[in-house]
Amino acid sequence: MLQDIRHTRLTNITSKDRKGGSAADQLSNRQKFKQIDPPLRLYERLERLGFGTLRRTKRYQSVRQQKTKDKHPVPDPEYKLPLMSFFAGAKTPASFPPAHLEEVGFVGRSNVGKSSLLNSLASTTIVRTSDKPGLTQQINFFSVGRLFTMVDMPGYGFAFVDDDQRQQWRQLMETYIGERKSLKRVYVVIDARHGLKVADMDFLKMLDMKRVKFQVVMTKCDLQVLPTLARRVMAVQDDIKGFRNAVKDVLVVSSKTGAGVNQMRKEMLFLMGHLKEKDFYVEKNKQ
Repeated sequence: MLQDIRHTRLTNITSKDRKGGSAADQLSNRQKFKQIDPPLRLYERLERLGFGTLRRTKRYQSVRQQKTKDKHPVPDPEYKLPLMSFFAGAKTPASFPPAHLEEVGFVGRSNVGKSSLLNSLASTTIVRTSDKPGLTQQINFFSVGRLFTMVDMPGYGFAFVDDDQRQQWRQLMETYIGERKSLKRVYVVIDARHGLKVADMDFLKMLDMKRVKFQVVMTKCDLQVLPTLARRVMAVQDDIKGFRNAVKDVLVVSSKTGAGVNQMRKEMLFLMGHLKEKDFYVEKNKQ
């Protein structure tokens, strides 16, 4: 788990700063992003999750020299989820299945890798994936053994559908999120290359207004070099710090390489009450 980074130098980059304005503004935003100075512990955590190492350049020499003497930390055990199986799909609130277990929801813009993430977490291929946006057109419910339910929601933004369909999906998701008492947390999936966009921030505002606990998950992290990934984590943490219902820790994963997936499984098992607190924090402190 990537802990909330405090007492570190972070240029204030707001969502508005990064997502609009002239070419000159965009250049300035890129410069601001490069000025973010991630702390050593964030670099070390990302390395241990499998996201590479700092390049041997003068720029990162001082950071490498500060690294802890423990070059071989004890790795976490492998966490596995029980067999995941599809049991219900809902296109209207009336077709929501009865809630027999606690649930975690997954949502994000189209093509951010949400379906691939679900498959990676469950070590399966049951969730359909496609390069074509909008494959998920209903709320899909998957049982994870008898532990809990993972809920796959349609992508938001919906630039590829007409206004009526867009509104229908939005209302469906808002009804589920606002009224489902068994919903423990919503994982908001974003592409690590782009960070939080306007549509993401709008959705986070809705979750916050409904007092639903949510956590940002960055996917496709293998496509970013380590320093850029570390800066992106800090920028996202800065973006969400004003939301009362946001989990301040940002999860980082790569469905392609598997980096960070085991850590997210561990987080989910602890959240849903299937990993004891003493075991979770003993392993956590090894990192």
